[in-house]
Amino acid sequence: MTHSSGMASPSPTYAEIGTAVRVLDGAPVRRVRELMNTIFDQAGSVADAVDWSDPDRWIGRRLPDELSALARKIWEDSGKTLNPRYLYGHYVFINRLKLLDHVEGIYRLGERGRRFLAGDDAILRELVALRSSKRRPSRPDPASET
Repeated sequence: MTHSSGMASPSPTYAEIGTAVRVLDGAPVRRVRELMNTIFDQAGSVADAVDWSDPDRWIGRRLPDELSALARKIWEDSGKTLNPRYLYGHYVFINRLKLLDHVEGIYRLGERGRRFLAGDDAILRELVALRSSKRRPSRPDPASET
């Protein structure tokens, strides 16, 4: 599923994470965080939902120039499959699995990222384990506390 629709998938696919790794390679770490924070601040409530479905329209309208340039790069370099509005889900996996290195404030593709993009079994198992750990209930099941 692509993220060009208004809905975010709950957990990005392996291919979508790989796209995000490639697109963020070379991006300033601080700018990526600023982009996600700015979008989050504008997300709106359920009652006052913001339409994020068309990045070609909202990027220039909702973001300052320096963040607009990064968002447009993410959108266009992903072949318009990675809507910057939903980057956070990818970002979590990239950081937890250490798929991009921080080198002097810039994201750089390192050994783990290259192994991930090449389909390394050990890193794929880490991804599967991370996904399954996120699916556990956040509170203990009352039935199991007997």
